[in-house]
Amino acid sequence: MARTWTPESDAPKPGEPASVKELRAWFERLPKMRELIRQQQERISSLKNAATSTTSGTSGAPGRSGTSDKGGRNCDAAIDAEQRLNELKCQYAEMQKSAIDVAYLLHADPASIRRSKCIILCYVEGRRHADIAAEVGYSKPSQVSRAISEGLSQLTEIANELNLS
Repeated sequence: MARTWTPESDAPKPGEPASVKELRAWFERLPKMRELIRQQQERISSLKNAATSTTSGTSGAPGRSGTSDKGGRNCDAAIDAEQRLNELKCQYAEMQKSAIDVAYLLHADPASIRRSKCIILCYVEGRRHADIAAEVGYSKPSQVSRAISEGLSQLTEIANELNLS
């Protein structure tokens, strides 16, 4: 039987208990937030470029050079976008802290520590499975995927025991 799930896809593994799916989705908020931050940074860059460029003016007022800048509304939009970016970064930092705290619940034995490190490197730092495998000491990226799944299952059990979920 061929596996249809790939380690780096957004699709949950078939057959995972609902609580593991929920925990995986909770960790997957981090990559989604990183993408929102990246998009916001691009928007700010675009607004700043628009605010600093000049276009020819159509006013034939005497004493005018024929150019006008579009800075007014684009500067205000850039300032608002930067404020939103700072809010997103603060939310992301809180999400990272929470994710690390939860992942560290696995620190009971060497195998659990590896699983915890895989979860943190994948979700918090956004690293690829191949890179994680080399750092953690696995020979294949599929071992990282398995470690993450096993770690999420362990975390679900721990959360149920501690009534965290």
